[in-house]
Amino acid sequence: MYVEDFASDGNSAKIGFCYDVAGNRIKKSDLNDGTPLSCPQSSVLSPLNTKDVSGRNQTYWSYDAFGKLRAQSDPDLGLSSYNYNAFGDLTSTTNAKGVTTTLTYDGVGRIVTKNIPEGNIEYTYDSFSGSENALGRLVRIEDSSQNKTFSYDKLGRVKKETRVILATTEGNPLPSETAGPYITETRYDLLGRVTRIDYPEHPISHGRMRACYNYGTAGYISGISVQVNTNGIFPGFCNKDIVENITYNEFGQTSSLTLGNGITTSYGYDVKGRMVRLNSSGDVNGSNKVLQDAVYSFNPNNNITNVVNTTTDFNTQYVYGYDGLGRLTSANGSYIEPFNSNFTQRFQQSFVYAKNGNLSSKRFHDPASGNISDVWSYQYTNHQVTNIDSSRSGADALTMSYDANGNLTRQRDNVKDLTKRISIDSQDRITQIQDGNNAILGSYWYDESGFRIRKSSLEPKNNVFSNVEILYPSKFFGLEFIESENVISSVNNVYLNGVRIAALNEAGALAYYLTDQVDSVSTVLDDEGNTLSLMQYLPYGDTFVQRGDLNFSPKFNSQELDRESGFYFFNARFYDPGIARFTSADTLIDGELDTQGWNRFSYVKGNPIGAKDPTGHEANGGIGIMMNSQCKGNASCNSAGLNAVSEGAKKAVVGTAVVGATAATGYAAAAEVGSAALPSAIYLSSRLGSSNITNSLLNRLPQSQSAVANSVNATKEASKYGKIVPTSDLAVIEKEGLPKKGWPTIGKLEDLKKVNLNNPKEISSTLYNKELQKNPYYTDRFKGGATLLELTIPKNTTVRAAGITNKSPYGIPQYRVNGEIPKENIDYPGKIK
Repeated sequence: MYVEDFASDGNSAKIGFCYDVAGNRIKKSDLNDGTPLSCPQSSVLSPLNTKDVSGRNQTYWSYDAFGKLRAQSDPDLGLSSYNYNAFGDLTSTTNAKGVTTTLTYDGVGRIVTKNIPEGNIEYTYDSFSGSENALGRLVRIEDSSQNKTFSYDKLGRVKKETRVILATTEGNPLPSETAGPYITETRYDLLGRVTRIDYPEHPISHGRMRACYNYGTAGYISGISVQVNTNGIFPGFCNKDIVENITYNEFGQTSSLTLGNGITTSYGYDVKGRMVRLNSSGDVNGSNKVLQDAVYSFNPNNNITNVVNTTTDFNTQYVYGYDGLGRLTSANGSYIEPFNSNFTQRFQQSFVYAKNGNLSSKRFHDPASGNISDVWSYQYTNHQVTNIDSSRSGADALTMSYDANGNLTRQRDNVKDLTKRISIDSQDRITQIQDGNNAILGSYWYDESGFRIRKSSLEPKNNVFSNVEILYPSKFFGLEFIESENVISSVNNVYLNGVRIAALNEAGALAYYLTDQVDSVSTVLDDEGNTLSLMQYLPYGDTFVQRGDLNFSPKFNSQELDRESGFYFFNARFYDPGIARFTSADTLIDGELDTQGWNRFSYVKGNPIGAKDPTGHEANGGIGIMMNSQCKGNASCNSAGLNAVSEGAKKAVVGTAVVGATAATGYAAAAEVGSAALPSAIYLSSRLGSSNITNSLLNRLPQSQSAVANSVNATKEASKYGKIVPTSDLAVIEKEGLPKKGWPTIGKLEDLKKVNLNNPKEISSTLYNKELQKNPYYTDRFKGGATLLELTIPKNTTVRAAGITNKSPYGIPQYRVNGEIPKENIDYPGKIK
């Protein structure tokens, strides 16, 4: 199979795949040099003994007779091997560095230990002291850096998480008070939406914050309010608005919102759903102030070509150009303060890419004349940049070295005479950065899922360098300990649509964040609307302009900049904005049928103006080009992904070797169990089937556009939500010839937690569950081996057969909608029966 991207400007890229007789993908290769694809004739692949260095970025996979992935050779990740027990559970993996990770399971196939060189990770199920409603669920995770325990409500949703941060032999000693426990408590409504989060308390003052979430009639979030109490006791209500009056258009896109300081942000969209205007303004100290008023222009390929932002304090203009594959090729910008003629900043850059997505050159121009002042020429081994030559400074201006797993271990800037020595743990995470004299610049600790729980670094404080310890007991709460001052301060983060919009300290002092189309923080405001900080960025994240306070954490893409290294922490891995590359190979493929998606080091496939990468794994369209927000009004997204775990993240935790042939979809490298995944360790493999392994956290997922009723009362509650309304309109999907064995089932009725009405494949996985007869949303009728599934949906809801060709994974005709075979990407409206 071949995938080729053609563009009107002559740019093109091509990749090819080979498969064995069982349909397993056994080879991937770039085909940009004109050499035809050559497929191995044997299931025993000799290329697996070596890493490809041909420049064609060839990946090989080998399987056993049961379709289990046994070995992989990846040009970036190197050689890996996998072993299984008699039940098909992954028992060990060995990576290119020779590091072996072993897994053990209990009698029902749940992971109980993960053995890594840094120590064991232990998982406990069913019961633990203080854990409620624990039967059948994960209740405790413990590793060498921390432990956390979970309690659940009666519907199986996590209502309490308790984390303890353990003392370690590495790093500076912490005050004993910082160990914890740190308790985060969550409450839900009957639709499973988060209504309240109680944050951990300050270990000294015992100040604690509560965030309350309100919803409108359509089910989208309408506001967030908080209360801060200094003694850890809440009076029971939230009395300070953080954001209110959130409105949405008919497509579910945010139209406007008002921050707690009175600043209103409005969003304008064109007929294609692209954001064309972003305005934030309001009364500040008695006069109207425009804080951002950005107008966006697009080319026919939906790429942003022009951004003009006119505010009270400054004006910016950016102009962008792209190649036919949507990669940024030119950028120039200006920042002008009209009332301060002495402060004007301009830049101009251009970029050239290889067909495989590697950034070949980065050019710096004189903004006045347009003449090139410097050219950075990138040299690669596969996708790893090893040298950058400068036309102005000479050869080897920057040099980089990597380990066998594709992690950056040394970076040398010969122009600035700076060296970074980078230590990597067995899970491919940066644990320490040193300078050329071996002085420690920063140290980092993580939990079992890759979530960073502690950072120690030397930072300038009050004009002197001091050791600063930052603890992250949760996504919502952080602590900072400045050793020289012996002070512990805290920050409480508030999220909307997965993006941090505000932060409060233990005393309730507020900072609000205004962001652009890719969620980069441009302005920080106080509770009166006064500007605390201004930020503007070069295309790939380097700082263009910075005014005011430098200490606010979220910056480019709302990610945190580690000033000691110059790297951004993108959750799964680190990113170097200077060279516009990630510092380690992605464990997931960002689009297996995308010619640019196999470049494990590139940033958002070369389009940083219109795309963002919130997890470090996948490029997502920014609000400037999104047709619809995946997080629109969603409680869990508004709580920064408290309950949202992507399918890719689950594969990263379990390792796609566990699910066998799916490793050939390009997720094979994720078989390093838990490697830099989202907080999803509860998603563990089980012999009981893919449905049962996720129940404990699936209950935590938002129930928007999903059926989750198991009683008439639940149906009545669900009817309050706009997308699930009992009605006389029925869309009928008929499934024919479904084999009675092998098709995934959901399990018991109480385990049916989420079925996406807009995804026929998810619907189909419920068809042979006889327990569905008790579910008021569905009616099962068996007619000669065919199943008629009637979905109750409102008049304004449609079922789309998107991304399918009316074939099941078994090659059998799969669906009938309203009595006819559906065509791909066609909407079928509800039909009166």
